[in-house]
Amino acid sequence: MYSGIIPALVTPFTADGQVDTAALHLVVDYLLAHKVDGFYVCGSTGEGLLMTEAERCLVAETVVRQVAGRVPVIVHVGALATSTSEHLAAHARAAGADAVAAIPPFYYHIEPEGIAAHYHRIAAACGLPLYLYNIPDATGVSLSARLAGQLHADGVIQGMKFTSYDQLTFREIIETCGPGFNVMAGPDEMLLSFLLMGAHGGIGTTYNCMPGLYKRLFAAWQAGEVAAAQRWQFLADRIILALRPFGVIAATKAALGFMGVACGGPRNPMIPLDDARQDALRTALQEAGFHAAAQEQAR
Repeated sequence: MYSGIIPALVTPFTADGQVDTAALHLVVDYLLAHKVDGFYVCGSTGEGLLMTEAERCLVAETVVRQVAGRVPVIVHVGALATSTSEHLAAHARAAGADAVAAIPPFYYHIEPEGIAAHYHRIAAACGLPLYLYNIPDATGVSLSARLAGQLHADGVIQGMKFTSYDQLTFREIIETCGPGFNVMAGPDEMLLSFLLMGAHGGIGTTYNCMPGLYKRLFAAWQAGEVAAAQRWQFLADRIILALRPFGVIAATKAALGFMGVACGGPRNPMIPLDDARQDALRTALQEAGFHAAAQEQAR
């Protein structure tokens, strides 16, 4: 069962749009130095759906090899076609990943039976622990407690990354699946709220650029110091509000660059930040307390 602070890892790209494995090594090193509890690779933050299968395999191989078993690596293998997810899942196992995760089938309207069959086939393709990735604002598909409960009872899934503000459904899923179901919160700005509702930890975008802050938050929560955890959450939220107007993925990558961990911009059709917007972001982060937080979390 996974817990703690697991960055939804960014994927660095070169100026001409290729996967930058050298920069990827730097990001992973930076996060390992801050003692993160795992990596979630090629998900939404990692721009997995904007990459080719070969690129996704390259990123998974690179991260697994560098991490070398120090923390778990979960590889997101979600795709429009089940066969693509099966191939990516089989590759993740061959590469040495610890688990896989997948969004549900999207774009076409798929009945619950089809969604269940999709996950059965992914699980069979790799034999690794499989996590549902529920992100209905992006996929248009909200995974129900009933479906999660049946897949868990069948031994197909072991947990879920839940990226939605719907805490009632979140709690319903936990109570339907039982205490052995491993649930990880998706919304960075609500990590503490989800911990209160039963999450074992979080998988998030902004964990890339402020891992120490979230580690402090989680440690305070574990120690029962809720007021201290609130302070860290409220600081994170002010910083997230500063990032949002610039596009969270592009802004998170830029924030890493401000700290000396250059990882390029996002892949098209997302728009990278030009010099003027980078300057504006730097000012907004300064006003939100990001730079002071970065110094604090490094201690």
